[in-house]
Amino acid sequence: MKIVFFGVGAVSSVIARVIYDLSKKSLGDNIEFTYIVRDIKKAKKHFFRNEELIANGEFLEVSNFEEIFENPQEYKKYLKKSTIFINSSVPSYNIPIMKLALQYDTNYADLASDIYNDEVISTLKFEQQTLNQEFIDKGLFALINLGISPGITNFLIGERIFAFSNLPYETKVTKIEINLLEEIHSKQLIFSWSPNVAIEEISYRPLYFKKNKLHSVEPFSKSKTFKFPYFRNSVEVYPVFQEELISLKQSFEDVTDIKMYVGGNEIELMKNLYQLNLLSNKYCYGYQDSQISINSIIKDIIPKMKSPEIIEQYVKDETIKYAEFSAIADISLEISYPQNTKKVKSVESIGVSFNRYTSLLKTPYSGSTYISYPTGIGAGILIFYTLLNKKHDKIKGVLVSEKLPELFGSTINDIIKRELTSYKINLINSIK
Repeated sequence: MKIVFFGVGAVSSVIARVIYDLSKKSLGDNIEFTYIVRDIKKAKKHFFRNEELIANGEFLEVSNFEEIFENPQEYKKYLKKSTIFINSSVPSYNIPIMKLALQYDTNYADLASDIYNDEVISTLKFEQQTLNQEFIDKGLFALINLGISPGITNFLIGERIFAFSNLPYETKVTKIEINLLEEIHSKQLIFSWSPNVAIEEISYRPLYFKKNKLHSVEPFSKSKTFKFPYFRNSVEVYPVFQEELISLKQSFEDVTDIKMYVGGNEIELMKNLYQLNLLSNKYCYGYQDSQISINSIIKDIIPKMKSPEIIEQYVKDETIKYAEFSAIADISLEISYPQNTKKVKSVESIGVSFNRYTSLLKTPYSGSTYISYPTGIGAGILIFYTLLNKKHDKIKGVLVSEKLPELFGSTINDIIKRELTSYKINLINSIK
């Protein structure tokens, strides 16, 4: 098995470790990694607790990925006989890497889509889906928008809705609401994801579906209070627009209402910046000619993500005291029993929680953030088990995570959930 990463960072190092562990446990096969990066020295820092991943891999340093896209044959020795190409860089490289995968008869996976543009909003389709037929024709798969949310949340929603179709009575899903928690308690300001990316996402007007129509609201408006399992306090959560909304609406057209919310102290910081107008793209007074905006200044001065070594030290010296990520989907149902003319309404909650962050010390994942760890675990598990079940004729084309449960079947779905719990990810399943 040969895994090729385009870009190496906090998430991709976790993905590589998960695939390495699962491969050794399930297959006993030799596994090779190729890491295509812009700076080898910087990339290797993400593997400071994972010597095996360096020993079983090779690094290719390029000034930019366009060199490979424009001259793919020059890099044949690095790309041939690959099992999968993984874009762990920015979404703008999704299509070029997918086309490269088709050239080399290789499967593909990515972590995010570029959804903040008019084309995606008007069509409600991801750019990667334009290559669906090409992947089908070659019998290859392309997994898109992987991680914990999107990714595992979609998988769990898909599994539950697939189960409803097998019940002896009619069950209609009327609403899906996803609630995310991003909470970190620390002695200093520490970002667990790229502040620049977060600023772009938070500044975009949140969208949601109500009665099958797409609506938008101002950022940080129409909040609600939500109680997350395992977390001791109720949290104010705010509407947000992420890949899950488009993906779930595509997959489950009959669901009329789909919304997504996010909360936690990292989001509260972004809310404060937004309400102080510090995320504005307007030019600063007196700087019109130099094209300096308030937004660009904030992006420049806001603390950047720390290296894994520094994050590990923060946990050791209790600069980071506690951190938790949670993603809960509330699925509203209308149940029609054969002998009852009245429909019964119910809400099922499913999702994940990761609240044992400090226990990662002295493990190969020490130095991960509380966001990158569950994201990489979720993506790695889904990639591995999709590869393991590739012989299934239906596993081809561009696939979103909620479509996998029906393709895998109940046995593999259960294994995936057990794997998640083995990596300290709590699974939530309850009826309200």
